[in-house]
Amino acid sequence: MLCMQTKTLSSTMSAPDLLQARSRFGLLLGGVYRQWRRQVDSSFKDLGFSDATRMPLLVLYVQGDALRQKDLADALHLDTSSLVRVLAQLREAQLVDWTFDPSDRRTKRIALTGAGREVAASILARSMEIEKSILADLSPQELETTRAVLEKISERFNSLSFEQKHQ
Repeated sequence: MLCMQTKTLSSTMSAPDLLQARSRFGLLLGGVYRQWRRQVDSSFKDLGFSDATRMPLLVLYVQGDALRQKDLADALHLDTSSLVRVLAQLREAQLVDWTFDPSDRRTKRIALTGAGREVAASILARSMEIEKSILADLSPQELETTRAVLEKISERFNSLSFEQKHQ
């Protein structure tokens, strides 16, 4: 059925509209993200880490301090409930541990263990090598422009989220 809808849609669109639809920024960005993630995932497969298990370790490593579970979820753009299973796996592997926040016993504070810090440092180093390899053909100016544009887009998403929460 989806195929029929696509055929119907493409038959009603003119050639310039089809070209514009196929070159939409969001599609390009999403495709690049999926390729990037696939490359990184395959590079960590031998260590047994997926994107879901690597990213909390990296965020905690970069932050340096324990984070409330909600703040970690926000940093990862996840709901807190989506993080529970991953944190349990990481705790079982003795890479993270948590304590209860003294000011609110209902709130968990997540921190890297010593082993978790070592693993996160290794993940960061390998990730930086992969990034360097992927971006090798870009000039410093292209990298600066790309980073600035992506940061602007991210800020726009953040302001849209803020606006939606306060409506």
